[in-house]
Amino acid sequence: MNWVTIIWAMGGGACLTLALMHLVVWCKDRAARANLVFAVMATAVAVLAALELAMMRAETPGQFGIAVRWLHVPAWVIVASLVGFVRLYLKAGRRWLAWTVVAMRTLSLILNFIFSPNINYREIIALRHISFLGESVSVAVGVPNPWMLVAQLSLLLLVIFVTDATITAWRRGERRKALMVGGSIVLFVMAGTAEGVVIAWGIISMPVSVSLFYQGIVVAMAYELSYDVLRAATLTRQLQASEAGLRESEERFRVVADSSPVLIWMSGLDKLCTFFNKVWLEFTGRTVEQEMGNGWAEGVHPDDFQSCLKTYVEAFDAREPFVMQYRLRRHDGEYRWISDTGVPRYDAQRNFAGYIGSCVDVTELISKEEALRDSEERMSLAADAAGLIVWTWDVRRDEVWLSDKDRAFFGFSQREKLNADRVRSIVHSEDRQFVRQLVENSLRTREEIEAEYRVVLPDGKVRWVTRRGRVEFDGNGEPTCERGVLLDITERKQAEEKFRLATEASPSGIVLVNDRGRIVLVNTHVEKLFGYEREELVGETVDVLVPERFAGQHPAHREQVLAAPTARAMGAGRELFGRRKDGSEFPVEIGLNPIQTPEGTLVLAAVVDISARKLAEAEALQHREEVGHLSRVAVMGEMAASIAHELNQPLSGIISNASAGQRFIDRGDVDLRELRELLADIVADGRRAGDVIRGLQSMVKKGSPTRQRVNLNELVMNVVRMIGPNAAHHSCDVQTLLDPDLPPIEADPIQLQQVLINLVINAFDAMCNTSLSRRKVVIATERNGDGAVCMSVRDYGTGIPEEARERLFDHFFTTKAEGLGMGLGIVRSIVESHAGTVAAENVDGGGARFHLTLPAGATA
Repeated sequence: MNWVTIIWAMGGGACLTLALMHLVVWCKDRAARANLVFAVMATAVAVLAALELAMMRAETPGQFGIAVRWLHVPAWVIVASLVGFVRLYLKAGRRWLAWTVVAMRTLSLILNFIFSPNINYREIIALRHISFLGESVSVAVGVPNPWMLVAQLSLLLLVIFVTDATITAWRRGERRKALMVGGSIVLFVMAGTAEGVVIAWGIISMPVSVSLFYQGIVVAMAYELSYDVLRAATLTRQLQASEAGLRESEERFRVVADSSPVLIWMSGLDKLCTFFNKVWLEFTGRTVEQEMGNGWAEGVHPDDFQSCLKTYVEAFDAREPFVMQYRLRRHDGEYRWISDTGVPRYDAQRNFAGYIGSCVDVTELISKEEALRDSEERMSLAADAAGLIVWTWDVRRDEVWLSDKDRAFFGFSQREKLNADRVRSIVHSEDRQFVRQLVENSLRTREEIEAEYRVVLPDGKVRWVTRRGRVEFDGNGEPTCERGVLLDITERKQAEEKFRLATEASPSGIVLVNDRGRIVLVNTHVEKLFGYEREELVGETVDVLVPERFAGQHPAHREQVLAAPTARAMGAGRELFGRRKDGSEFPVEIGLNPIQTPEGTLVLAAVVDISARKLAEAEALQHREEVGHLSRVAVMGEMAASIAHELNQPLSGIISNASAGQRFIDRGDVDLRELRELLADIVADGRRAGDVIRGLQSMVKKGSPTRQRVNLNELVMNVVRMIGPNAAHHSCDVQTLLDPDLPPIEADPIQLQQVLINLVINAFDAMCNTSLSRRKVVIATERNGDGAVCMSVRDYGTGIPEEARERLFDHFFTTKAEGLGMGLGIVRSIVESHAGTVAAENVDGGGARFHLTLPAGATA
């Protein structure tokens, strides 16, 4: 039995039978182009089977080569048909790839007829007969042609094309089509290609049977097409069964239409109305006969009639749905706004039968819309005045609303549909992920959106905006929409950048603190001063920079500054210290400057490290004390006569009394009472001499000033007593004019003695050329009107030269030939250290007067 002949003949016959059946289907329905393509492909598979049979029956290499050459013609038809069938039936597949497959197969067909004997073999040397299915068949022994790879490449591209189309259909949900058509094509084409390759390259020895694989594709495609035909037949029977019920449903439609709460109408092919439901007639108060045809138009408001008629006619001619609004007269004569929705209607054969429409009274809705429109207009004007961009994002539909003006600002066209991704595309690329995460967090946590980021305008300019928005949720907790505003803050950002640059350039440490006491900004100098990194300070309370011993007082000081925000120096009259990261402290000066912002009051603190200045001040103080000590020693030298006189009196008394006591003892006549009196006088004189010596010691010893309550009048009298001998030596009279009600002052008595002695000695020197009758120094004290205490020293000498008045109190300036110029400079330093003032003037009648003013009871 010749099984090869039987199998190949039956396969080819089956393909031709299926091709004829589907050709008939196409002839009946020319739209069924997939059936036509299938018929062509099945015919080509039958021809392919016949040529394969001819190859197996070939007697010579020449006959075999001719059969192989013509075998490529039906193969080209099969490949082209498969591409076309996939495009038509699966409605998928990339167009460019389809044309590439056909072009590659066409190239292989051309090369097949160029090469001899064909594209498969460069040369067929002989035929070898083998047993196949119990029958002797011919197989070629020859040299493979490498150009055969072009044909094989076209089949590989076909597999790729069909795979891509299959995936697309699968994703659309057409999984049965994808498996039956796409899967079978990929499977059998790959199997047939593999067989052809191993046979042509001599890997195995067997006859070519590619047609059997393509017959598998034919069966799968025929099954799928037949399934569609059967399904269409079923639907046809169902449609026929429903036509009987359609007539019955028309009556039910009337009942339903009359029961409907809306106004319903129908029109025929002539555009004239043929039906109005009961609700329409009750609304207009007219009969159906009055409304039929064009009668209904009598109730339309005259101002709306032309636009209403135009909309209806244009939609009717185009067979398109329409929606229009117009005013229709109600039975009470009032015109009411109605929304009329019309759609074309078709009969069972899909033939156009006219229009059907429904109308709803929307008067109240339009009134609300007008009110809403007015409100939106006012809001738009307010937003424009404030420079705000208002937007709304419908989360469910992913649609974003922006005004026409704002669309133009961002470069969106007026008709462009905006969604979240499109709007996000204008965000600066470096900020886009941040904005996306911001919105996702808001949708998840329901928190309001508040952020600042950059956008890129159509001209390429980058602008900073601040965004505030709120997401709304439905009853199920699902987000519905987000509403918000944008504000252009580019100028503010530029100002902030300038402020930051100015802050960084400041030689002082700059700390910006908000009204909650938290650090908002620091400059590099603060990092150097306190030893912190910038990231460690921002967000922390400013107390981290305050020594722990002052931490309890700082909140009260901060509240005081915020209560009356004015520029000021912090801690006036007190020493301030900062605390470094390592806990060490250093002296600082702080200037505070409040800044009013929309977020509240910020306080800008300028911090200066005054450690070096404090050290210099300590050294200067030490130098002043040294100079003061030298000055006092010099004064003591000038007062040597007075000192000698002061000591001479008590010492003379001691010697006199001691001598008298010796005489009493030598005489042997000792009166104990008189001896006791002599000893008491000796003790008193010794104590007086000791007081003088201690006064001298206090004048010349080194040490820090000691403040205490001082009676200025008593101090004046002590000085007058001390300089008495000097006055006598200069033939000067010292007079005092003391205020008996003078309040005490807080001062260092030794320093004030030094001041007064300097001024009195200078007065003595100034009167060296004055006549003896005019040599007089007047020391006066009085209480000033503002509570201060005044002391003056007046002489009757030559007065102060005019050229020396401006430099009179400068150190190392003197009008004396032998002077050092230290005295009056020290006077001024001491008085100013007591928060006082000193001045000099010439007095009418000759001489000069020096004024000292000191605060009563004040501590300098």
